[in-house]
Amino acid sequence: MIYWFTGQPGAGKTTLAKAMIKKCNDDCIHIDGDGLRDLFQNFDYSPAGRTKNIQSVLDLCRFLDNKEFTVVVSVVAPYKEMRDSLKKTNDVTEIYVHTTETRGREDYFAKDYEAPTEDFIDMDTTDRSVDDCLNSIPFNRIKKNTYFCDIDGTIFKYRKFETYESSKAEPIQATVDKLNEWYDDGHMIVLTTARPEDMQQHTLKELIDNNIPFDKLLMGIERGPRYLINDMDPKKPGDRAIAINLKRDKGI
Repeated sequence: MIYWFTGQPGAGKTTLAKAMIKKCNDDCIHIDGDGLRDLFQNFDYSPAGRTKNIQSVLDLCRFLDNKEFTVVVSVVAPYKEMRDSLKKTNDVTEIYVHTTETRGREDYFAKDYEAPTEDFIDMDTTDRSVDDCLNSIPFNRIKKNTYFCDIDGTIFKYRKFETYESSKAEPIQATVDKLNEWYDDGHMIVLTTARPEDMQQHTLKELIDNNIPFDKLLMGIERGPRYLINDMDPKKPGDRAIAINLKRDKGI
């Protein structure tokens, strides 16, 4: 798969490409316009030289894609016909990045730039965050690690079962901060609790009100010891089932 961020300098191509790679857990390779001429030893800025440079990028994309890498490209590549030629031979998501903001790169604009006209994602980065922009791009957001975290005594200060609905939840800030950090980094958060299923709505409200991020919530598990059993990857040494026991109400 190839993701091609195209557009004028300063629009946000490289920023989005790097952020996408951080959130995508595929085997990604980033091809960026900066430094490509050094790589290909092509310092000819005439139309013919630029065409040769772009063709080198296309050839590299095809090679890496055929090797089953996810290729993320942030190159202006002003000629639409050349970009379209890649779409005919490979699976390409083209993202046209542009902005109305002045970002100091206007002197480097390609005067002959040809914007895409079909089969592309229009990405106006004006007054938008990186995460908001990435949410418009469908790509394989594989979570990196999975963290199973108990709720009471770990996220909220421990309460007796009969007081859950009559007392206010007290978040343990150190745990809340760590969960948000993991979640923002793309990890999966699975919350576990012995609370019964009929308390799900109340539990969800407490989690949302206290800014607790999570992907899944497991209710009604037994109150005894919990065992996590996982296989070991022969290609990646190290434990794949890790247990952390915390003192009650002390947080992470």
